[in-house]
Amino acid sequence: MTGREPALPHTTEGDSISLPGETIEVDRTVDVVVAGGGPAGLCAAVAAARSGARTVLVEQAPFLGGTATGAMVASFMGFYWRDVRVGGGIAHEITDRLVKAGGAKAFTPYVLAEASRNPVKVRTFPFDPEVLKFVLDDMLAESGAELQLHTQVVDPLQLGTTVGGVVTQDQYARRAIRAKVVVDATANAVVSRRAGCRTQNQVEDRRRRQPMTLMARLSNVDVARFRALPREEKRRLAVSGVRAGALQQELLSLISSPEGSDAFILMTRVTGLDGSDSRDLTAAERIGRTQIRAVVDFLRTSVPGFERCYLAALAPWIGVRETWRVEGDYTLTEDDVLGGRQFADAIAQAGGPLDVHDTRGTGLVLLEPPAPFSVPYRCLVPRGAEGLLVAGRCLSATGRAMGATRHMGTAMATGQAAGTAAAIAACQDISTHDVPVEQLRRALRDAGAVVDSPVPGSGP
Repeated sequence: MTGREPALPHTTEGDSISLPGETIEVDRTVDVVVAGGGPAGLCAAVAAARSGARTVLVEQAPFLGGTATGAMVASFMGFYWRDVRVGGGIAHEITDRLVKAGGAKAFTPYVLAEASRNPVKVRTFPFDPEVLKFVLDDMLAESGAELQLHTQVVDPLQLGTTVGGVVTQDQYARRAIRAKVVVDATANAVVSRRAGCRTQNQVEDRRRRQPMTLMARLSNVDVARFRALPREEKRRLAVSGVRAGALQQELLSLISSPEGSDAFILMTRVTGLDGSDSRDLTAAERIGRTQIRAVVDFLRTSVPGFERCYLAALAPWIGVRETWRVEGDYTLTEDDVLGGRQFADAIAQAGGPLDVHDTRGTGLVLLEPPAPFSVPYRCLVPRGAEGLLVAGRCLSATGRAMGATRHMGTAMATGQAAGTAAAIAACQDISTHDVPVEQLRRALRDAGAVVDSPVPGSGP
């Protein structure tokens, strides 16, 4: 300090200070801005750009992919109901490109939570998250969408209830991007909440949501030997690991890499913390790393196939299952999911299962819908807001229904729908609430998305 500048006053927790006003540079003006480059946001940006809208995607990480890359959840679910494919479009194109790039082989049968009380048979798509980073870079660049990494969306540009862009924070400055439509694919509903949109869950409940999981990649694993263990033995090992304090959930879940010698382990559980709060996330990351050490020791000493394994990598960040869900023009419910309901304004098909992890215990609930269910467009439209759409984990659904829609295959389908709808609204200069549903559904079908039930006899 020079001696002429006043010292900052001493403050205590709960106090506030006033800062001088600022002038923010308008960095660019576009048709559509997508906040968040995870599975839903990536598909939203590609869809909007391919639909003819000038589009920019803003992501705070140094790479795209979100949960699939940053949280290292290296397997896509939600593409199938039993053996019936319900996912298509951009999401399925990603799987095709991963195979061609050598980062995956094929969809494969898998017993989800095999060591739990109630496992469910599903079809998953294991992949290498490092190869996925290349694939997503290429797809976004080819679409014509602009990309800004290392940049966080912090506020909406707003006039009344109309959102007209976003304020971003990069490595040095805050800048503004004007847009006709904003797609909030932040998972934590950052734009929607800052715009004043109502949410399905409340502040007082924010530490009672589904637990978080830190993933790790282990090398030199005899995956085939582990897979060959009887389910009863895996169940015994999981229960003994919980009793010994080495495991926090009754699961021995792993995703094998395409080459088969690495395993991505999903065996930690961090409860009682808010995945949208930086201080809680700080604690969660440290707890997750502590749990990983205990898990790896347990696997080496107790589980066949892991005797010579070693830790190759920790996920860049902890995986978050649930934070904020926006209140939309319609709220998807557990009854909709478990009833296999089809809506007249369906923009995506989903196959579940409904997957809800205990908030305090060591188990989970897995329920398979009796048929594919659909996600209506109204779940992407925040109630009372204009120029704003949501996609992915923050769409309008109850907590239990979100357990079936947060699978990445479904999240990507809602992203493609949101991006396509945003382009229609922007290019035709109409309200996001008034996007012609049949035009949207037709555009999605033309792009290879599955919007109608693939099971005969199902319908709205």
